[in-house]
Amino acid sequence: MPKNNFLYTLSLKNRTLSLTREGLGFIVILFGVGLGAINTGNNLLYLVLAMCCSFIAVSGVLSELSFKNLSVKAKGPAHLYCNETGALDFKITNNKVWAPSFSLHILLPSDGRCSLEQPPYFFFIPGRATLEKSALFSGNKRGRLQINSCRLATSFPFGFYYKTKTIPLNMEIVIFPALHPVPLPSKNDSGQEGEGTLKTRGEEIYAIREFRSGDPLSSVHWKSSAKTGNLRVKEFQSTNEQSYTVFLNVKEPGNSKTVKEEILEERISKAASLIYHLVERGNEVSLKTEDMQTDFGKSESHLKELMYILAFIE
Repeated sequence: MPKNNFLYTLSLKNRTLSLTREGLGFIVILFGVGLGAINTGNNLLYLVLAMCCSFIAVSGVLSELSFKNLSVKAKGPAHLYCNETGALDFKITNNKVWAPSFSLHILLPSDGRCSLEQPPYFFFIPGRATLEKSALFSGNKRGRLQINSCRLATSFPFGFYYKTKTIPLNMEIVIFPALHPVPLPSKNDSGQEGEGTLKTRGEEIYAIREFRSGDPLSSVHWKSSAKTGNLRVKEFQSTNEQSYTVFLNVKEPGNSKTVKEEILEERISKAASLIYHLVERGNEVSLKTEDMQTDFGKSESHLKELMYILAFIE
């Protein structure tokens, strides 16, 4: 697939036509032959000129025929970590009865949200046939990635120009925050509440206290609360297997405004990295923000639940 080799691009409706260097060279030759035919009146040059013009017409007809009655489906993982690659399976179907299609690339939108390492290439697609190919795919921004269209591209048959056509594509993937190496706390480490810090939680109850904002409902001691009429929660004593609370602050100090985008992404990525590596180590983890706190857990489904929360934090 040519890259940065286009001299001129024309867009019309759902198609683009990009002139290549080879195409420009052919047009220069075409004009030269035409001028020679006019100046000399040589019938042979007129025949060559007509043949060159027919090449351009045939190129347009054949490329358009290759695009006709094609449909594309794509299936990828339900979720993917930002900037990490995953396999994306493409299915292209030629719905024409007899005419095949030739030399097609499948391209995704070039808006920076996602990228393909190598766009899938289909050299020959027979009529009424479905072909499959996989490509390495990566998402570049956390959140819901919804792709509603893709482009078919070809330089078939002579390479004079590079033609693309936009067709529908229905694909949705959730992009989790980017993961980075982070230092993990030792078993006896704990931190003060704040952005990106950790607080340990053991398993054995050693005290019961009044409920405070942000305490998980799973820690409520319902029997004691019923007796006193006020919510009371259990305090845990650390044992060999510790649990951790990861704190994430997304508000600016003193007001309810969300921090700047660069700072927000950095904090979310750090929180996601801590959660991922702690769960991988076998620790139970809870995520706490200004508005909520999740239960503790260390299962794969719990990790996925926390990543979904972090993926959609605005």
